[in-house]
Amino acid sequence: MTAPTLEQYKPYKGPESYQVEDAAFFFGRREAADEIVAHVLSARMSLLHAQSGAGKTSLLNALVIPQLEERGWTPVRILPQNDPVRATRIACLQYVVPPPEAEALALRRALDGLFGAADDPTLDELLARYDDPGILPVRDARKRCLISPVPLDELGTCYPGLDGGKVTPYVCRLLRSSLDLSTVADHLAAIGTACGTGGESWQPVRGDTRVRQLLQTLEGPACHAAYTATLDYLDLPVRELRPFIENLLRIYGSVRPGFCLVLLFDQFEELFTRFVDPGSLHAPGSHEMPDWRLRIEFIDELRTLCREPPAEGGQRRGDRRSVLPVRYLISMRSEYIAQLRPIREFVPEIDRSACQLELLTQASARQAIEEPAVLYGYTYEEECFNQILADLLKEERYIEPAHLSLVCEKLWFESGRELVRQHAPAAAGELPTVPLATYAEQLHGARGILRDFLQDFLFALADDDERREALELVEPLITGSGTRNIVERRQLIHVPFRDATRRAALLDMLVNRTLVRIEPRLGGQFIEITHEFLIPAVQEALRKYLYGNVEYQQFRVALRALAEGENDPAASATDSVINRAEFATLDRNRQRVQWNGWAVQQMLRAWICHGAGSEQRAILRYWLDAASGIAAVADLGTIRRRLAASGTGQGFLSRPELQQINANRDRQPFTPAERQAILRSELLCATAEEHADVRYWTQQVTP
Repeated sequence: MTAPTLEQYKPYKGPESYQVEDAAFFFGRREAADEIVAHVLSARMSLLHAQSGAGKTSLLNALVIPQLEERGWTPVRILPQNDPVRATRIACLQYVVPPPEAEALALRRALDGLFGAADDPTLDELLARYDDPGILPVRDARKRCLISPVPLDELGTCYPGLDGGKVTPYVCRLLRSSLDLSTVADHLAAIGTACGTGGESWQPVRGDTRVRQLLQTLEGPACHAAYTATLDYLDLPVRELRPFIENLLRIYGSVRPGFCLVLLFDQFEELFTRFVDPGSLHAPGSHEMPDWRLRIEFIDELRTLCREPPAEGGQRRGDRRSVLPVRYLISMRSEYIAQLRPIREFVPEIDRSACQLELLTQASARQAIEEPAVLYGYTYEEECFNQILADLLKEERYIEPAHLSLVCEKLWFESGRELVRQHAPAAAGELPTVPLATYAEQLHGARGILRDFLQDFLFALADDDERREALELVEPLITGSGTRNIVERRQLIHVPFRDATRRAALLDMLVNRTLVRIEPRLGGQFIEITHEFLIPAVQEALRKYLYGNVEYQQFRVALRALAEGENDPAASATDSVINRAEFATLDRNRQRVQWNGWAVQQMLRAWICHGAGSEQRAILRYWLDAASGIAAVADLGTIRRRLAASGTGQGFLSRPELQQINANRDRQPFTPAERQAILRSELLCATAEEHADVRYWTQQVTP
């Protein structure tokens, strides 16, 4: 295993959400987590809401999920994605039944990271070494690496029902102590028996089980076959959620004692910000939103999941249906809770189980600043603490966690990591400190750090063209109402007449800088801005670099017209799909465009249709040369099929194609429509040396 570096695992997450593996560095929210868990355990459906930036997702990942697991529940965090029903199914399968190959990968990762190549410890010895702070201190990057989720594409085995992304093996949950060894043993036994294969090929999993023995079982064909069969049984070929959950409980839950689910619907407001019907106000060419009917369908599915069993008197004989052993938690931004009216219709008590997450108090914020730094072996000058809190304070009492984490991350990179490198971990002495001067003078305080976060990235790019194209990638990630949108990666990269390789590289840079993040879901990679607090900075940059530049805006309009013409089957075969101004704009910005043969033909057609003067012969020569360079010399039959396909026989031909025709014109008869198309192309492409060909085809058209 490649040793992780300090850069990979920092004391602060910056604009990213905390994950389950970051729990040791998440401070200031213990009371809120206890309240949420109490609501979940006492009510069928609970509500967590807060303003943007309060850290709802971080709280769920770092505290709520581990606490629920410690109490015997299986919490599944679900994002709406582009299809909430399908996303729920996939998330349940991924978290409840991760593949044995993922378990083996996590177990081998722990073995290689904690022991020598020849060692074969027991599971108890593996857990003891992971928990020993003398061997693996909490700041050691391996501590988090060994419990991180496993990418499915690293397994070498494809499971269509899991649909890609990452899974969290039970081995990781065991290492982080959110469940015990008996639960892991029950899970593995359930995989072996849920599909009816029996447990004779399975060895019991105990503390004295050798790690390599368990690896042999997990990597064996019997385990793979049992898992594949179990997954087939669990992944019902129906879309509805109730039969899917009932089937999961009946097949898997019946052979795993005490199995019960908590479905955590995070970022629930996206149902109301993304699944909307734009109606007639929908702007042509803007980003397509998911079908609004999926929101209605998903709420109906929740209604069916939450339904009560039939009354005692009305229950049919043999009807054993009951309330499912499933709890639900909706997490969303506070400004959208009024939109929950359809859910209140079938869960009227949801508001009694609601928890509003406030921003950090000054005391909690100080914990969030100080404790992660101390775990890494440094701290802050008292004046630096006070100034950070004073700069970030709102309403004289609250501090936004997202802003705080970003400020502390910047101080880590500017000062903290160097302090850690220069000073060995102190046993009892004083820790090195980040000075106030670094924060206040060098970085210009919290305002300077937050302002410069996006600007630092943009200034690091090569030129204004790269800055504009990077912002074009980010532009669709903000909805018209100024909230986060999520877009499939291919939609951002593969844009008509733009360089996909260049856009992919810029997107990777945005991801590496944590301005955007990738969510592998539903067979694709979805991109979203990491945090709402970046939206105002992005909007300001869009106004400055995109919307404020008239020439670039004209270029984007012209390029859009070209793209719409290519996709319009009703576009004229003879007229230009772009007007004179659009032609001039595209010609001036020709180096920004990824040209294909069709687009070059449109530029040639526009030059003729809009009556370009003789002073623009140099421009015509450029596009003629471009056409010659793009068009391949086809055989005569292919050329004639191209002429016939144009309908009227008036399509443009390249110079190499005309040369092919002229070399064979005495041996091939041409129809009147073909002769007209050839003459039109000759008038466009002929050089001074080819006037004889022009005269020949003129005579053919007008004998």
